[in-house]
Amino acid sequence: MNNKLNQKKIEVDAVLFDMDGTLIDTIGLITAGHEHTWKKYTGKAPSREEILSKIGQPLQEAYSGMKDPMEMVDSYRSWCSGKTETHTGLYLGIVPMLEELQRMKFRLGLVTSRFREGLVDCLRVYDIKHYFEIIMAQEDSEGHKPGPEPLLTAAERMSITDMSRILYVGDSVHDLESALAAGCRSAIVSWTSMDKEKLKALGPDLWIERATDLPSLLSPI
Repeated sequence: MNNKLNQKKIEVDAVLFDMDGTLIDTIGLITAGHEHTWKKYTGKAPSREEILSKIGQPLQEAYSGMKDPMEMVDSYRSWCSGKTETHTGLYLGIVPMLEELQRMKFRLGLVTSRFREGLVDCLRVYDIKHYFEIIMAQEDSEGHKPGPEPLLTAAERMSITDMSRILYVGDSVHDLESALAAGCRSAIVSWTSMDKEKLKALGPDLWIERATDLPSLLSPI
């Protein structure tokens, strides 16, 4: 993947972001929550790699095939509840990046597979809600990542008909696949906890080394 110095600028109207692992470092909390839940119901937890591979999809997908996946979802959510302030953090440079993108007149949005309750809690703790024109939780679209539905729904609500005028920024294969399926431009953050070489091999339009690099890689249309 080209570095900042030789990546071509991308022309877009809107920049949409994933949240977990992209804007907010929730990965440790998420993996611990899954480990707790799997141990509670099965006596053992999957490997960290298996858990990471599910992050970015709706929570219930992690427990598909189990006797009562929604009961496991409820257990996971109960265990994670109240831990946002103590077990997560905003990645370096996120606020300056959002402020600069806003100054440059890009339309900003948040598109996540999170349930609304957890999303609202994160936005409250880190006080970043006001940067986004649109905020979409799992409940806001019928289909979910890695399908295109969340991004297509966001575009419709923003009255954007040309999907190539949207950049979707994420940290996972599911984010890339969703952007590709929707016809959006795509970017992956270097601070991802996922397999970087695998992500680079999938060919995102941008590889973001530092959050504050992103504005200089974009041009408003």
